[in-house]
Amino acid sequence: MKKIIIIAGDKSGDLYGAMLCKALKERYLGVEIFSFGGEHLARHSTQRINLLAHSVSGIFEVLLCLKDLLETFSLALHEIESINPDLIILIDFPDFNLNLAKTLNNKYHIFYYISPQVWAWRKKRIESIKRYVNRMIVIFRFEEDFYKKEKMEVYYFGHPLLEIIEKKNIEPKKVISFMPGSRKNEIRNHLPAMVKSKELIEKQLPGYKFRIIRPENIPTQFYTKIAPGIEIVDHSYETIEESAFIITSSGTATIEISILEVPFVVIYKLNLFSWHLLRKLVKLRFIAMTNILASRKVVEELLQDKANPQIIAQVTLRYLKDEIEYNNLKKELSKIKDILSPRGATVNFAGSIAKYLNLTKIE
Repeated sequence: MKKIIIIAGDKSGDLYGAMLCKALKERYLGVEIFSFGGEHLARHSTQRINLLAHSVSGIFEVLLCLKDLLETFSLALHEIESINPDLIILIDFPDFNLNLAKTLNNKYHIFYYISPQVWAWRKKRIESIKRYVNRMIVIFRFEEDFYKKEKMEVYYFGHPLLEIIEKKNIEPKKVISFMPGSRKNEIRNHLPAMVKSKELIEKQLPGYKFRIIRPENIPTQFYTKIAPGIEIVDHSYETIEESAFIITSSGTATIEISILEVPFVVIYKLNLFSWHLLRKLVKLRFIAMTNILASRKVVEELLQDKANPQIIAQVTLRYLKDEIEYNNLKKELSKIKDILSPRGATVNFAGSIAKYLNLTKIE
């Protein structure tokens, strides 16, 4: 029996890890999968640590939670030793996962799925990746070229979201949706400005309704304290697609929304310490993955001081009041799906793992 550990510390990584577990178990014999992740991974593997419960973003925020993160890190090392896996698959979550790979120091075979954004900032981390990771599996084609130049073993199978997002051509309702993030500190930073923008937007668009799209790792009560009276709905691709417009934080949500071709604006705010530090470190023109993939500005990015209610409302109203501009944005978003091709990323990655571990295929 081959033993695999999958480690994912954020919502998207938890989803992709669960998809990978399912593909492996459905197609191959003799594999036992353990996970340090969230609810999705827990459904398809033996979960040892709920890592999403310890997930934060931002440099200052990580420092505040350092004691908790160090304890979780020690627990992860202990669990790895007790399982003694044949393969460890690290998914994104770079500050935790790269330190874990370094600490394990080549004691186990390690694949890294979903690259840390070393092409954007902290490029020195590439040296640790090359030294402690056996294979890098990327979900954006340009990342494959980046790692090949670094003479690393890298594979690109496509983006896993293409396998699970099915555009149903739902007629949009008069609904503006808020997607403030999948971590509590992100929501605290973003949701208050979204709520205040609502008051400005509804004065000019009185027929529109507003709602919050909630990822399953965040309890409903957390939103009601910040945004009382606003409808809260569970995350689904139908709720995204039926929205006329979405105000979202940066992250995987921008890819989901782009695939469904729903016009949106991106906002992102951090505490001042993290923001000033990141401005010096990050060397990209854009933060929204939609714009990075297109190599140009497709959607508006409202960062830090610009992520205020007045500008959020102004951008939202501009698109919802101008049919030509609205449809032009939808047309630009429709091109993103081709950039993420081909389909079948998870199954093909599972096949690569099976070959590496010499697993027997179920006939």
